[in-house]
Amino acid sequence: MIERKGTTDSLNLSSTSGQSGSGREAFSPQEKLHVAILSESTDDVNTQILIEWCVYSKYMYQLYPFLPDADIIADYDVVLFGDYSVTAEDTEILFSYATMEKALIFTQLPEYKEISSNRRLASFFGIQKEVNEAITADGIKVFSDFMINKERIYTKGDYFGDEDDTQITIPYYSLSPGYEVYAVGMFNNQEELGILDKDLPPLLWRATAGNSFVYVINSDIFEGVSMLGVLTGFMAHLGEFYVYPIVNAQTISLIDYPYFSDENSETLQHIYSRTSEAMARDLLWPNIVQILKNYGGSYSFFAAPQLDYQDGVGSKDNYIGFYLREIGKLPGNMGLSLGQVSDTNLTDMVSENERFFKDYLPDYDFTALYAGDFSTGEIERNLNKDFLEDISLIMSDYEKGDNLLSFLDEDVLSVKFNLDGYQHETRDNLRMNSIENALGMCNVKVDIGRVLYPKDDSDEWNNLSLTWSKGDTYFKDFSVLDMVPVYEMEKRVRRFLAMDYICEYDQNDVAIQIDQFDEEAYFILCTNNRTIDSVENGTAKKITDTTYLIKAADAEVRIHMLEDNVLQKPKNNKTIPSTP
Repeated sequence: MIERKGTTDSLNLSSTSGQSGSGREAFSPQEKLHVAILSESTDDVNTQILIEWCVYSKYMYQLYPFLPDADIIADYDVVLFGDYSVTAEDTEILFSYATMEKALIFTQLPEYKEISSNRRLASFFGIQKEVNEAITADGIKVFSDFMINKERIYTKGDYFGDEDDTQITIPYYSLSPGYEVYAVGMFNNQEELGILDKDLPPLLWRATAGNSFVYVINSDIFEGVSMLGVLTGFMAHLGEFYVYPIVNAQTISLIDYPYFSDENSETLQHIYSRTSEAMARDLLWPNIVQILKNYGGSYSFFAAPQLDYQDGVGSKDNYIGFYLREIGKLPGNMGLSLGQVSDTNLTDMVSENERFFKDYLPDYDFTALYAGDFSTGEIERNLNKDFLEDISLIMSDYEKGDNLLSFLDEDVLSVKFNLDGYQHETRDNLRMNSIENALGMCNVKVDIGRVLYPKDDSDEWNNLSLTWSKGDTYFKDFSVLDMVPVYEMEKRVRRFLAMDYICEYDQNDVAIQIDQFDEEAYFILCTNNRTIDSVENGTAKKITDTTYLIKAADAEVRIHMLEDNVLQKPKNNKTIPSTP
């Protein structure tokens, strides 16, 4: 029987007993990667991101609010340094960790003064010399194949949004030979400064200390959920192979649409020469369909009977049949939106929605809900109401500190939007790429309520639709991943959270064993110098030259690869004789 909930509790190791935490037992815990998370503040947002990454990766993890002795660290494969301020006094214990062939990942560097005052500490991080305590770089470059997307260059006036948001201030270090850099800061006047490409200030890199690799994040631009993709990128460069599970579900959700009222008609008549309902049907719908077709895939709509619950206009049933037919043709599906421009409490809003839909759409069971401005906690407390009893998925806006994927209770799944269809600045693109890399998913929110109740010219549809229509470009690097409606995404997230796995690597073979397998599962395989020859009980699609999307059709999958740049046996079986 497949578990409803995920593996979160079972992956949390007890520091005293070494056993897994509450919940079901983790699958083959001794064969999993074990991760020590070192953070002085266990409630810190970035610490929670590290835990979230371990849960998604299905790694056993343990939190330590201090630097443990080396004999404790010996039990772990990866050490994540979160909210912990390393100083020169910690140098020797860091080197003791490095003797044991660990992956040591630092989400922040020690203070500049600590590094500059201790050459041995600097050498641990691969730093040859300190160049500047705080330098302002004009742009950012993330190299190709660090994540599953192509190279990204963020500079003023680039394709990513309208804001001038690419400048970052960082400590500038020159690295020792033997490093591997994944991202650098850039200067507009690089030639005038006489800086070679190899000497640009590093933002993400790997160095070697003792018998271990040391991975470093040297900019706060990678904080928050963007760190999920960075950690996954580091792990992909740890060895010859790396396999990790993903959701494989990209979604586009239109919020507050279809719209079943005729509110704010005076304003919209002035802008569009149409009433609200005529504008929604005759102007918005054809344009929306065209943009969605350019994206490809299936889509989701979160219907709003009305947006102002206090203006007395109310909801109308005139076009319910029209929207249901047209959504079905796309194809798409429909959930319920709790968006509003009034300040109506949740109880009254649910009652109004229940009255309207019971009267005019009595046989339609809503199972997906957009939370609007209500907290997920408030929604959760009201799920026992008859009208909401079938809700199994709650979509809501991401707030700092949220989990992207979680369960509110045994049956209800919470998924966060991580991209606004009307905005795509530098950090939006970096966040999108990172989540695609870590989870193979992206949840885009397109808020039609802004069009129906515009605050200024920027909310007019000609402006918003132009911005949104450009967004399909950002998905081109991820075209191998599936674009699905939220109901299919829900299935895949549930399977992803419930499943567990272990992986065995051989010279040219990878074997994946899946616990709690249900119909299908998805993984990404990273390999530096091999191509896939065959997949047993699954399929493979190339994402980049070094990454593949693996679809598992059974609980046991075996992948056989061929090594590139190796002289194969001649097909005619003739060989060149060696010199006597």
